[in-house]
Amino acid sequence: MSAHGVALATLTTRMEELGLGFMAAGLETFLGAPQRAEMPLFDSVNELVELEYIARMERMARTRLKLSGMPQYKRLADFDLSWLKGGLPEARFEELKSLAFVERKENVVLLGPSGVGKTHLMLALGHHACMSGYSAYHLTAREAIEKLLKAREQSRLRKALAWFRKPNVLLLDEVGHEPLTPEQAHVFFQLVNVRYETGSIVMTSNRPFSKWAELMSDEAVATAMLDRLLHHVQVFSLKADSYRMKERLRVGAIAAVGGGGFD
Repeated sequence: MSAHGVALATLTTRMEELGLGFMAAGLETFLGAPQRAEMPLFDSVNELVELEYIARMERMARTRLKLSGMPQYKRLADFDLSWLKGGLPEARFEELKSLAFVERKENVVLLGPSGVGKTHLMLALGHHACMSGYSAYHLTAREAIEKLLKAREQSRLRKALAWFRKPNVLLLDEVGHEPLTPEQAHVFFQLVNVRYETGSIVMTSNRPFSKWAELMSDEAVATAMLDRLLHHVQVFSLKADSYRMKERLRVGAIAAVGGGGFD
């Protein structure tokens, strides 16, 4: 092996020992690029460090996605804003994409009937957050309540609530799909309370806030929960025909308007 080869092998080994695996893997190709000889030293070092930085950021983003619990990955670029008939103007959509609400620890509540794209938008925001360096965790309201009730039975409710404080963004789906018992409403309030001004909640619900007292079976609990949830919040009341129906129409699974219907 030539002196150059020995030096290259030694440098590669040193990089690996320092945990710079991506730099080590790409070092030989990097040094062999013809344009490298003409570049200033600063630019060359910067590009070499970028090899490690970009690869690490991508790996960390993939890890955040894997740990997020999201049942599927959706992207904001795939959300068809034109399908909506109201509730999310383009300017506010762009503001959501900036993720400024995460930095401000604001909540986002997506209201509307089934099929208008609430869950798609929530999952897309979660995906975008993970890819942008934030942690996110998804579960349905029912799953969250069941976890907390089980933790309380095992005398570890405080620990469970502390865990729910950790993600930058908590994605809570299907709030209001079924009424809650007083016991369920109480632990759900504790979940919202522990996130208050510590991290963002992105929530979907098919119930207007005027129905939450009925949903919680306790007006006092509902009022206390809404007080915290809505203190720092962006609310979007989405209006559209069914997003799922749109997809069926697109692939021709059902007849277009005029091709049939109810008698």
